[in-house]
Amino acid sequence: MTYRDSADRWRRLDRRIRTWWDEDLVTAHEDEVRADANVLYLPEPYAAGGGRVGPDWYRSMFAWDTWFANLALLVHDRTDLVRAHTVNYLSMVERFGFMPNANQAALRTRSQTPVFPDGIVRGLRATGDLALAHRAYPALVAEYTGYWNAGHHATPCGLATNADLGDPGLDPRLAAEAETGLDWTPIYDGDVRRTAPLLTNCALVRYAGVLAELAELLDRPGEAARWRADAERRADLVRRLCWDEEQGFFFDYDHQAGRRLPHWSLCGFWPLWAGVATPEQAHRTVDALERFRTPHGLTVTDRPLASPHEGMPDADIQWMHPAGWAPLVIVASWGFDRYGLHEAGLAAAEGFVELMVRHHEATGELYEKYNVVTGDLTLPNERYGGIRLHGWTSAAAVLLGRRVYEGTPVPDLLAGAERQASRVGVRPER
Repeated sequence: MTYRDSADRWRRLDRRIRTWWDEDLVTAHEDEVRADANVLYLPEPYAAGGGRVGPDWYRSMFAWDTWFANLALLVHDRTDLVRAHTVNYLSMVERFGFMPNANQAALRTRSQTPVFPDGIVRGLRATGDLALAHRAYPALVAEYTGYWNAGHHATPCGLATNADLGDPGLDPRLAAEAETGLDWTPIYDGDVRRTAPLLTNCALVRYAGVLAELAELLDRPGEAARWRADAERRADLVRRLCWDEEQGFFFDYDHQAGRRLPHWSLCGFWPLWAGVATPEQAHRTVDALERFRTPHGLTVTDRPLASPHEGMPDADIQWMHPAGWAPLVIVASWGFDRYGLHEAGLAAAEGFVELMVRHHEATGELYEKYNVVTGDLTLPNERYGGIRLHGWTSAAAVLLGRRVYEGTPVPDLLAGAERQASRVGVRPER
């Protein structure tokens, strides 16, 4: 098969995804809330990852899933849906003080990895919606300070952990782990509350940067300076506590034991995505890429690991080898390209793009996760089986497909989508 044939196959998938955004729209209006007490009201329609025919729980608006979808929506020039998702997110924060895990009453006791604010500022760059910027800033300040920097997330080392405020149906350790979005994974040794996770803290570095950008937009230079200082304080801690000079890689930090955890995972590339890594550190992480790379994409961990959760079978530990998950592949490729490591950025993306295209041609669908070792949909560790999923898998096809077949790194791709940045003075990512 020629390169041109492969590119045409991907473009057919990209065109299909453009139609899914509207086909997948669901609502959580008052009638839905009255019919289902577990549904939390949202004022705007949203593109659910599972769409109209997915599992009931995947018809919800999830906190970090929707950020990935927003990135692809920006590339597809669907700022209408990006704005709708932003309004929904802000309505949740205004109501509860944070965006819950999803708009489900059962998930109100925790959030998810706080990347969504990055998408808010990107939407503002693309639309120049000053009114929404004025609404977003105080809500995000409240979430960042009152939830993510609250006592239940604090650790003695100065980085944040993950926590849950009282899910009655889960072991507290598992409920806290669910807040990372990696439900379930072995990389936190069974209790994420002992850990300062890389993905959480890198997302919070970016969150503080978003607040700084919004403060500048609203002519609050003193506040902007404080947010930038807070971002740099956290970034410095990640570099000091999570970087292993001998191994040349970032690892999650056990703040109780005062040591780095030993597990190699794709979370080690999040400091590149967030701009936390020094240029030297970023270059050294390239050597680690081959630990995770297969012909079909990147594995979450470099090898299978036994379940560290008491009484939980290995089959439930789905965020590990041999699984490949779209969000972590996006972040890894993006992170390399941010530092100009374009060969690594392409290498991180290309196998996974081909895998998604091939399965879409065979089934007409995309999936939540894939076996990137065998290239099929069967995994030894899949907590609830393999399910169809658009959302962040669609985002991977949109973003990484352009990375592979159009040669556009994700940072450049998004900067291009934010074409009206000058209208509001919000600076694109450099």
